[in-house]
Amino acid sequence: MENLLIKSMREHIVLTDDQATWIIERCKNMRYKKGHYIIREGDISRNGIFITEGSVRSYFTDINGQEHVIQLGIEGWWVGDLESFVYQKPGKFYVEAIENSEVTLLPYDVLQIMYKEIPAIERYYRIMFQNAFISFHKRVLENLSMDAESRYRVFKEKYPEMDMRIPQKHVASYLGMSAEFLSKIKKRVMLADRRNNNT
Repeated sequence: MENLLIKSMREHIVLTDDQATWIIERCKNMRYKKGHYIIREGDISRNGIFITEGSVRSYFTDINGQEHVIQLGIEGWWVGDLESFVYQKPGKFYVEAIENSEVTLLPYDVLQIMYKEIPAIERYYRIMFQNAFISFHKRVLENLSMDAESRYRVFKEKYPEMDMRIPQKHVASYLGMSAEFLSKIKKRVMLADRRNNNT
């Protein structure tokens, strides 16, 4: 079976088998149990984090101790503190395994060498950063222009697997609402969908 990271890269760029091997040999696979941290607030993000198994969230804690989920990810997703990784400075986010998870870690220093050794990698990361930027802007727009039920419906449609796998409290935080309120919305959506299916 093809390495999941290499598969992700080959969806956007051409990599020879030798180049793929070169990349794999310089990455590190790590397993994290549910609830364990990959990065903590204040750490410098030394690695790009690519999920190969399980699910992960990144979040920050405000001055009142309230958690705010910034990103959710499952297999095939990059997660982490992008600003900390790009600028190699202490980060603001925690990155935590939601399920028992395995990730591929791509060291920052290796990535800089990779840009020179395999120029196509720069294009791959440019695409990843562009996609992340666009996704973030869409999310901001949704939060400002949609009511809570509409935000949940968009999430459910775009990320059905996450909706099924990720604990409700984390999805609620990601959508900017309480878990209790999301529970009410999900019941309402379920009843509405059931009525529509019966008509």
